Amino acid sequence: MKTPLHHEHEKLHAKMVDFHGWEMPVWYTGIKEEHMAVRRHAGLFDVSHMGEIEVKGEMAAPYLEHLLTRDITSMNQGQALYTFLLNERGGIIDDLFIYCMEPGSRYLLCVNSANKDKDYDWMVAQNTKGAIIEDMSDLYAMIALQGPASGQILKTCLAFNLALINPHTFAVIDTKDYGGLIISRTGYTGAGGVEIFLSPQAASPLWQSFLASGATPCGLGARDTLRLEMGYPLHGNDITEAVTPLEAGLSFAVDLKKDDFIGKQALLDQQRLGIKRRLVGMEVLDRGIPREGCTCFKNDHEVGIITSGNISPVRGSGIALGYVDGFIKEGDGLFIRVRDKLLRSRIKRPPFVNGTLP
Repeated sequence: MKTPLHHEHEKLHAKMVDFHGWEMPVWYTGIKEEHMAVRRHAGLFDVSHMGEIEVKGEMAAPYLEHLLTRDITSMNQGQALYTFLLNERGGIIDDLFIYCMEPGSRYLLCVNSANKDKDYDWMVAQNTKGAIIEDMSDLYAMIALQGPASGQILKTCLAFNLALINPHTFAVIDTKDYGGLIISRTGYTGAGGVEIFLSPQAASPLWQSFLASGATPCGLGARDTLRLEMGYPLHGNDITEAVTPLEAGLSFAVDLKKDDFIGKQALLDQQRLGIKRRLVGMEVLDRGIPREGCTCFKNDHEVGIITSGNISPVRGSGIALGYVDGFIKEGDGLFIRVRDKLLRSRIKRPPFVNGTLP
């Protein structure tokens, strides 16, 4: 599958890869260069492969309240929340953002591309309240403009003042050149900026406008190193259906005080019995690159496994996320086995770097 911006990537001679069935750019000029452009100025990402599912009708809010882990009924118009779809065991089917378009009656869910069909089928199967559920993915392209210069670029290209919206809120605007836009102050980089939903036909003109105003095109490679520096989990690596939000250290996105939701009882049981493993950050003290699947040791005993790892372009050293036994605490030293070497590491709570750089 190809996004509406595929020809733009070809014009820029991007290195293309298959990403869950989508032809996506992994880099244009180089991962490190693109990474640093986001931290210092502004980077532009094609994220049109993401899925968009709309839930509407008079039963939309009660349905979503039962389906998701956050308090949906108290959302205000223009608010965006990070939340989860859970199975009955409390495992994470997907992590997503929900956007309140009209309180009580219309919501947009942005889900991971690899999970979109599975998410939709699960949502339909759980719909006992009569909500209207529609897969709207073909009607949207999505562009992420990230970095400290994002505000100035938005002002130049759209005459939009980023200060008008707070983090995790969005605005719906009409433009002469690009039609209707949903501009959300969210992102996956920690460097500030926005994610923009728009029609597929308007994607190329807006992309070109952002590039002409100084944004650097960035691929999946930089997107991954940026999110890893901030400690943001990736579904399929750091969180899966076999992992709960409590184990992943993401309890901020779970409201255990609200009425029953799918997976709540499993989370309460886990909380009562104690968390036996948890997702942590690790900084590598020796020279080497931790990778997914590397095992972790303390006092010659295996105590964990890496789920995401790489070299931090900002630090110039290895960083990782991984699950370790529950008794491991911040500051503890571990060894990570990389091939035939044991690399010294230390437990560190992310983020590993500041989101922006001078």
